[in-house]
Amino acid sequence: MRQLRSTLTYSNVVATLALFLVISGGVGYAASTLGRNAVKSQNIATHAVKTRNLAKSAVKTNNLAANSVTTAKVKKGAITGAKVKGGTLTRTNLAAGTLAGLQVADAGNSSVPGLTSEINGGTPVPLTGTISFTPVTGKSYELLAELKGTPTDANGPGEGACFAEVTILVNGFPISSVTLFNDGSAPPPFNNGPVGSTATAIGLQQAGQQQTLSALAFGNTNCSSATTASLRVTVVELG
Repeated sequence: MRQLRSTLTYSNVVATLALFLVISGGVGYAASTLGRNAVKSQNIATHAVKTRNLAKSAVKTNNLAANSVTTAKVKKGAITGAKVKGGTLTRTNLAAGTLAGLQVADAGNSSVPGLTSEINGGTPVPLTGTISFTPVTGKSYELLAELKGTPTDANGPGEGACFAEVTILVNGFPISSVTLFNDGSAPPPFNNGPVGSTATAIGLQQAGQQQTLSALAFGNTNCSSATTASLRVTVVELG
């Protein structure tokens, strides 16, 4: 103890304290004065950076490597319809059968002309809406047509009946027809047919070839001017 006291002088204590301050203070100084980009990837231990160390919104799209986010990393239900860019999903992106019953054509006319006249070759019926589609290999297509109106027999109970027809054409070829009728001389309910409809296969053997709808009206003078009708034609993709 005497030997320790003899060597423990004021100068020794001050020197030791100064050395401690230099060592500890130097580390703190160095840590607080790191320059921009001074910490490199190789200075960071594996798994050292945790989620809690990242600032909110710190990771941007351009920080992600290409193809780094896979399906397994996407939370179930995280991607909603609002997050899907318009027009980015097409039938080819969906599993077969997902869009069974998809309407690929839908056209019509709210006031069909030519129902009260007899014209060779019929009266063209202008169609508004989607009138064309292209069949896909492996799919089936059905054409649905409906003619709805107020057929009125101009002769009343006399001879002759009102019979009006609209023929649906695909690429200029007749495919199916829908009809309306009214017969003032027939007993109800067989005297009036205000709705005509049809369902026909279409494009089964023409994959890749565009199909375009058109229509012709074939009326007759037995239908009075009170006869009116609307037409709707759709094509549904099945399978």
